[in-house]
Amino acid sequence: MICALALAGCSVAPGTQNTDPQPAKTVAAPGGGTIHETVAPVDPSTEPTVSTALDKTAKLKGGVDISIAKVSTLNVKSETPGEIAGPAVAVTLDVANASGKPIDLSTAMVTLTGAKGSYGQPTTSDPYKPFAGSISSGASATGTFVFRLPAQERQSLSITVQYVAGAPVALFAGNVK
Repeated sequence: MICALALAGCSVAPGTQNTDPQPAKTVAAPGGGTIHETVAPVDPSTEPTVSTALDKTAKLKGGVDISIAKVSTLNVKSETPGEIAGPAVAVTLDVANASGKPIDLSTAMVTLTGAKGSYGQPTTSDPYKPFAGSISSGASATGTFVFRLPAQERQSLSITVQYVAGAPVALFAGNVK
C-alpha cells in the first residue's frame, strides 16, 4: 500500500513533460573554443618513457626526478568494502621537483606488474598513503601505493609512475631484494 502511494506521487501530468531537447541557456566551454573546432589527440608515445632499475632514479624531462624509496612485500587486510586481504606489495615513491614551477601530484598514476605479467590490484589497505596536492619547485614529496599481487609474482616487478597526465613515464624494473 505504501509503495503504491509513493509511486502515485511521482507521476507526470499529461502535457507537462519537457520534450524540448534544447538547454535552458548556453554555457561557454571551460577552456574556450566551440564544438566546431577539431581537437588533435595527444599521442602518448611522443612523451618518452624513462626506464631504470628499481634502485635508481628516473630523471624525467623538465626537472622532475622520481625514485623508489622502498619496496616491501606484505599481507594486507581488507579495510573497505570490496577489498580483498592477502599478499601485496607496498611501493614508497619520492618525487623531487626542480622544474621551476609547482606540480600537482594529486592525480599521479602508479601501476605495478608482477613477474608473470599479472597487474597489481590497487588497494587502500595500510600502509597506503598517496601523494596529496602540489609541491613547489625545489621541494619533494613521498607517497606509498599498495597493490595486491600473488605471492609467487612478487620477486620481480615493473612499476610505472606518471606524476601528471601527459608527463613522461618513469618505468622501474627489477628483482625485489
